[in-house]
Amino acid sequence: MTADRLVDPHPSGAAKYRRILALAGAAGMALAGSACSSSGSSGGAASGGERLSYDRVASTAKQLTGTSACPFGLDPAAALKTAGAERTVTPAASGGHPAAQGTVTPGRPAEAWPSGQPAPSGLPSIPAVPPNASVVCNFTASKAPVEIDLVAASEDGVAVNLALPQIADLGNLRAAEVMAFSKDKPGIGQTKVTPGRGTVAVARVAVTGKGDLALVVSQGRPVTKTDPALTGESLRKVTEALAAQLRP
Repeated sequence: MTADRLVDPHPSGAAKYRRILALAGAAGMALAGSACSSSGSSGGAASGGERLSYDRVASTAKQLTGTSACPFGLDPAAALKTAGAERTVTPAASGGHPAAQGTVTPGRPAEAWPSGQPAPSGLPSIPAVPPNASVVCNFTASKAPVEIDLVAASEDGVAVNLALPQIADLGNLRAAEVMAFSKDKPGIGQTKVTPGRGTVAVARVAVTGKGDLALVVSQGRPVTKTDPALTGESLRKVTEALAAQLRP
């Protein structure tokens, strides 16, 4: 998923919302090199498995087709069961999207802020965006859609910031909530739920070599009826279980 799918939940403040979102992501990428990542017991590879690398995610994303199965052993049925919310899960093209799809983006160099926009303090230019890749899998859990986004970056500490547009969109977040989440994003091995309705959970996953990996789990958009198993603490547990499944 990319920024062009971002839907402003507050149309009257569209320009301000987009600017705040851009600032949150840009500031996070600028500070990523000096930020300390916290560690935890969840979010790594499954027992006995090796950690994924950025190159592995990128190469897999390039190979996915409309009929591909979700890669890397991701099993939402098992994750829901682990979280105590068992559902009947089937791969599905939710909202017209393929069951599994991948994208790879070459990144871009640092660039000047658009004309007429003052540079924020400490950010003389829009920071460079490193090469990145994403794998998106869609499922149906009983009647609820489940969307799993795996966002990988070739640089350390920036995957969550790259994913902020879809996190904001999927979580229907207000500008202040986007900023709050960007400042308190999960560390490696941690899983956190977005503010408000808690309809998006994000896990940071350890990788082999240089790079960063974020797992974003939600019911996609639009959500007509929220499944309680896919919100709040329950969603956090489901996402934590999915992060523990990742293996090459």
